[in-house]
Amino acid sequence: MAFDLWVREFNEASKLENEVNDMIFARTSLPTSGPETQRHMSVARRKITILRTKLEILESLLSTLPNKQPI
Repeated sequence: MAFDLWVREFNEASKLENEVNDMIFARTSLPTSGPETQRHMSVARRKITILRTKLEILESLLSTLPNKQPI
């Protein structure tokens, strides 16, 4: 069960990481400033914060997995 939860969280984090990367690359096609750029960057920052939380959850779930080995 803990493994399934970890895999689910990992998949969500991976998807989110791809979205953040896409947003960073899309930034180059936006104007240097303005409301559209500000909204874009605000969404990117929010997704990065969520990704950070997901990574913390993944790290904490590692301790619940059976037969864990030191990294």
